[in-house]
Amino acid sequence: MPGGVLPYQTSYIDSDLLRFMSQFDFRIGTLECAIGNGLPYDEVKLRGRMNIIYARNEDLFRIKEMGFDVVSLANNHVWDMGEDGLRNTMRQLDELGIQYCGAGMNIEEASRPAVVKRDGVTVAFLAYCMYNNPWLGYVETADRGKAGVCPLDIDRVVEDIREAKRNYDKVIVLPHWGKENSYKPMSETIDMAKRMIKSGADAIMGSHSHQVQPLVRLHGVPVCFSMGNFLFPDFYMQPPRPMWYPDAMTDLTGIPNVEHYDFPVKEYVKRVWEPVSRYGRAVGLTIGERGMTVDSYFTHTSLQNIVSRSSISSDMKRHLWKESGNAKYGLFRRLTSGILRVKKHLVRGGR
Repeated sequence: MPGGVLPYQTSYIDSDLLRFMSQFDFRIGTLECAIGNGLPYDEVKLRGRMNIIYARNEDLFRIKEMGFDVVSLANNHVWDMGEDGLRNTMRQLDELGIQYCGAGMNIEEASRPAVVKRDGVTVAFLAYCMYNNPWLGYVETADRGKAGVCPLDIDRVVEDIREAKRNYDKVIVLPHWGKENSYKPMSETIDMAKRMIKSGADAIMGSHSHQVQPLVRLHGVPVCFSMGNFLFPDFYMQPPRPMWYPDAMTDLTGIPNVEHYDFPVKEYVKRVWEPVSRYGRAVGLTIGERGMTVDSYFTHTSLQNIVSRSSISSDMKRHLWKESGNAKYGLFRRLTSGILRVKKHLVRGGR
């Protein structure tokens, strides 16, 4: 999420992390917000809890600056400014040369994979958003002749994966699913991950919980149930709840900071993430002749809203070990927002 408080500070990402990301052939993540200036908020959300998350057009450059090549739009906030907001988001990404998947003006567009190619290897990314679920709230799903996000209907996902496997070398699924603020994957997401793998998925990199969840191998396939928050800064809110971008003349020194709040919000506030939600992962996937290897790294967003590489607390490590073991996913690996590297000497027949 490239907006929030970031326009009111001079930096947002550590230079060492940027250099680290530049070592990979491709960088992939979830863009969990709508992009737009002065567009009306979605009417359904305005009638509900008004959790409007968006960044302005001028904020999107940060995604390009970090080098992201592909973003998933399959999430519960890309529609926060309705169809106009989704159209604008896609237009802005097109202008920056960033591919996207997981949303569109109809189901055909929304289910179309984003494809990257390097050294003769093609990798397709498919993205889906869970819906009709209390942990995600309102989600506008695409259909024939209807714009929205690509719905996480597992039967359709299975067919999409099989079709993609017929056309591309590797297929990576980017699901937006599960329960917020939890280390534990839902049993439903575990079952869906197994069906995706059985259908041919080569990796599954999840999002939504705003908290890291286990990274494991299921039947030899890397699955990250949630990568936490990579770049999701604190943000200002205006009554009754939507995000707020104060102008340059606004004195922000007296704005109260809140981690938790009642709805509706009764005053202008700065919403700050609780400590556990300031961690994220960067999952490094390396494609070679013998399969896909995984390296994983933690990131942390400081109280100054600057993201850098980091380590984790013993408490967090213990929680993640527990959730990995309880569900019998396999061995827990070190943690890591979606980075992909293709090793030339492996994909070129060992040269």
